Amino acid sequence: MFDYLFRGSLARLTWQVAYNNDFPTVQDHARWAGTMAFLRRRIKHVIYVVKENRTYDQVHGDFPTGNGDPGLAILSPYSPNHNKIAGQFVLLDNFYDSGETSGVGWNWTTAARTNDHVEKTQPPNYAGRGLSYDWEGANRNFPVSFTPEERQAFGFTDPDMLAGTADVAAPDSRDGEAGTGYLWDAALRAGLTIRNYGFFVENIPNAPVVDQPFVQGIKQAVALKRALVPHTDEYFRGYDQNNSDFYLFREWEREFDGYVADGKLPNLSLVRLPHDHFGSFGTASFGVNTVETQMADNDYAVGRLVEKVANSPYKNNTLIFIIEDDAQNGGDHVDSHRSIAYIVGPYVKQGALVSTHYTTVSMLRTIEEVLGVKPLGINDGLTAPMADLFNKRQRSWDYQAVVPQILYTTQLELPPQDQAEVAAARTPCDGAPKRDGAYWVVAMRGQDFLVEDRLDVAAFNRALWTGLQGDKVPYPTRRDGRDLRENRAALLKKHALRVRTQCTSQVAQVE
Repeated sequence: MFDYLFRGSLARLTWQVAYNNDFPTVQDHARWAGTMAFLRRRIKHVIYVVKENRTYDQVHGDFPTGNGDPGLAILSPYSPNHNKIAGQFVLLDNFYDSGETSGVGWNWTTAARTNDHVEKTQPPNYAGRGLSYDWEGANRNFPVSFTPEERQAFGFTDPDMLAGTADVAAPDSRDGEAGTGYLWDAALRAGLTIRNYGFFVENIPNAPVVDQPFVQGIKQAVALKRALVPHTDEYFRGYDQNNSDFYLFREWEREFDGYVADGKLPNLSLVRLPHDHFGSFGTASFGVNTVETQMADNDYAVGRLVEKVANSPYKNNTLIFIIEDDAQNGGDHVDSHRSIAYIVGPYVKQGALVSTHYTTVSMLRTIEEVLGVKPLGINDGLTAPMADLFNKRQRSWDYQAVVPQILYTTQLELPPQDQAEVAAARTPCDGAPKRDGAYWVVAMRGQDFLVEDRLDVAAFNRALWTGLQGDKVPYPTRRDGRDLRENRAALLKKHALRVRTQCTSQVAQVE
């Protein structure tokens, strides 16, 4: 029967399946192969920055170009560097995070896929129905790659825990090597050098949050994956909403300065900047204890990192890739997965809008192509890289970070205002009451920010909306999917008028 059905048709049906799944064609490959080969000859370093949980509209909804809904741009006023980077380089308005939550998102952003265990265990955990956060190198809250002696030394002790080393969430390599399917594994197999800042680490129990951990001699975190242990900066703290991304940047900068001095910047740097997750408002350090200041903290850290590379000897052979691990079902008029993403550096187009449909996997494939690393699996292997973001003639580039003005309400060590480029917060209602840390503690009561995915996300997003928009602006409940690229000036003018009307009402209530 099968012989009859497939005789002479197997090739045709195979190509039909490939077409149905949008696999790149031979012609597609020919279009981008030259660009990627060009980059591979010139780019020797990639800095891969992963952040937390923001949608496209939340940050770029009011951007002058692109498919954004200005009514949803609640974080744009505190994101001047995100907006500057998007305007100076490429605005991606059709980019989607492959993961819905951190549990799956961190696997997608580091391996271009998840495995069966992750897909089956993450939903009940995210719903608050048990199970532990097992998707970033720890199982049952224990570093499974540690020996019993190492667990004892770092304070991970429980006499009932077995010493097994298998990580149930880890994907296998393309060649079937158990648990080694991550981007850093592929880079190491290719003979490249890597450095890890915050990926798949556990913060050391009782290690305090400090501004200069290296100077103070206080190690902050240990790597949870055996392959990352010798390549991890243990003075770079992992996920902790009590900490500041600005000081995480400073720790990364300390090592980067060393690489400038010795000429040995790793081929692949993994940098985690998590403060746009938001949280821990009652215990946050350095006065960064509101949604507004935490977003600005993350924004400034991103801007400073880009500026640092732009003013270094590595500027002509380094690309910076920036992505969110997921979008946390935040407000976006197109899709809950639509998010922000950036590529910065030499040969990147400048002042461009790119509306090609791209995902997390597209970014990973681009990194692989640039570094000459084999695809991690079939997902990225059959995905086209983001070739239309590049221009082979655009070698020169620069960047100067701006300081979000609201950060001057914190205790961060910022440059004096008269010596820095400062971006005033474009808050729509200057006369309305300002939200302080105490407000956000009450607004987020009952939320657990100790682990990435221990939130009531629906309640979190509503509290976020009300805190930034006020009580009178209805919470968005419908994604209409409209294309808002056309007539942007008129749309933004109409939105500004609506905001002024709402602000007049809010200020009148205060008075």
